[in-house]
Amino acid sequence: MVHFKTEEDLQKLRKANKIVAEILQVIKENTKPGMTGVDLDEIARAEAEKRNVKPAFLGLYGFPAALCVSINEEIVHGIPKKNRVIKEGDIVSIDFGVVYDGWYGDAAISYIVGDVKSQVKERLLKGVEKSLEEAIKQCKPGNTTKDIARAIEETLKEYRLSPICDYGGHGIGRKPHDEPHVSNCVANAENVVLKPGMVLAIEPMATLGRKKNHYRKLKDGWTVVSKDKTLSAHFEHSVAITENGAEVLSKLD
Repeated sequence: MVHFKTEEDLQKLRKANKIVAEILQVIKENTKPGMTGVDLDEIARAEAEKRNVKPAFLGLYGFPAALCVSINEEIVHGIPKKNRVIKEGDIVSIDFGVVYDGWYGDAAISYIVGDVKSQVKERLLKGVEKSLEEAIKQCKPGNTTKDIARAIEETLKEYRLSPICDYGGHGIGRKPHDEPHVSNCVANAENVVLKPGMVLAIEPMATLGRKKNHYRKLKDGWTVVSKDKTLSAHFEHSVAITENGAEVLSKLD
């Protein structure tokens, strides 16, 4: 069942997602070679405590950390590890959420650590972020979740990237994951009509590999990696559908 939000609800969601955006920016600015995912997780927890909000992922479905940290070939749901040191030139994807007054915020970013220039890595990041931008353009009344999936998949194809079809976005509000599912690929996309009051967390993810869904889950039960060790990236925004189109809730002013 899709839950529709009132303007009062959206005010809470704006606050929750703004906090998420602020904390993601702090983590990005403080990521340095030599750190680990555990270090980044500690930053996330400290920043949440400063703002008097609860990390949304900590304990969610049994997840053991506040922050998802996925490095290079890790696509999504990476558990922060003490024994994996972040190096200059690594791609780090961080996914974070908070609970503010009973409402959930959720967003993700990917970035290259250090002052490293790489056309291939920059194409990956630019392509996945661009696919999110194109998806958001489809977030208007009368369009469907399939339109969102098509925008993501077609954009990723333009950048010669392979989408991860089996993972995707979702409704969000008083629950961290709600209906509808928002696929990154047309073939398995639902065809739910978008209406004002819906709020969606849209999260394209892709690899540099040649095959869709060429991934596996590690023994930790969470971390999803590309089977061929190719680099990956993940971006996410929480977006409200309004009468006038999309309102991105999880961005800095």
